[in-house]
Amino acid sequence: MSKTAGNATIVITGCSSGFGRVTTLHLARRGWQVFATVRREADAEQLLAEAKALGINGNLTPLLCDITDAAQVKALAEQVAAATPALTALLNNAGTAFAGPLELIDLDDLRAQFEINTIAHIGVTQALLPLLKEARGTIINVSSVNGRIPLPALGPYGASKFALEALSDSLRVELAPFGVRVVVIEPTSSPTGIWRTSMERARGKLEQYRGQGSPYERLLTVMEKSATRLAAGRGGFPPELFAQTVEKILRSPRPRTRYAVPPAMAWAMRLRYWLPDRFWDWQIRRSLRW
Repeated sequence: MSKTAGNATIVITGCSSGFGRVTTLHLARRGWQVFATVRREADAEQLLAEAKALGINGNLTPLLCDITDAAQVKALAEQVAAATPALTALLNNAGTAFAGPLELIDLDDLRAQFEINTIAHIGVTQALLPLLKEARGTIINVSSVNGRIPLPALGPYGASKFALEALSDSLRVELAPFGVRVVVIEPTSSPTGIWRTSMERARGKLEQYRGQGSPYERLLTVMEKSATRLAAGRGGFPPELFAQTVEKILRSPRPRTRYAVPPAMAWAMRLRYWLPDRFWDWQIRRSLRW
């Protein structure tokens, strides 16, 4: 059953910036009651101020929650349950990226990558499932094109999204008898802050491996240029397209299991699996001049 306004409710995680913030405001403008998680009080205040300026603050409830903290996730579920007897949708959007060659990645960073991008989403889903079952609602998991097409220096990020894809496939079958749908969104690059944050985090650790003669010099340079370009709003698709895709899914009585954003990327993902691995590797190295 699709919902478009009025009694439609949704929890969106990771709403301080990027896709989460844009989608929160987009759906609130369309009459959805949005419970938006942020990690800092300042982000909640800023989000409310923006909603008030648009005249939609009555449709928005910011909630403080670090989704990697089990106690905070439990409190989130209790707050949502106190506000509504059923939950129409959950958008598991919160995430981060740890970039760098796998030889150099800190194993604690690798663990954190999976904790935030994969394990925490299942924790939030488990906590909210009673409300989702009550509404026969929809779970939307935000994966990535990198969850189907891994790239060098994005191994930890891609692996966490690969895992989320697998969990989503299992969850979709498991929850079908309850009338709960599970959909995956696979966006490509967009001018949000995730890659700038990733590069700032990685720069100090990777700097020692840069310089003349380093095999990783070219790769790290391409990574940095790409992140800088996206942070400046150049390249990628507009984040509003992501929000529109979420709305399209929620409006559909029978949504597809996966949505690439932009849609043309679906062909690139299919092409990846048609081509031999070694040919694909050669193409990637050629594109990086590496």
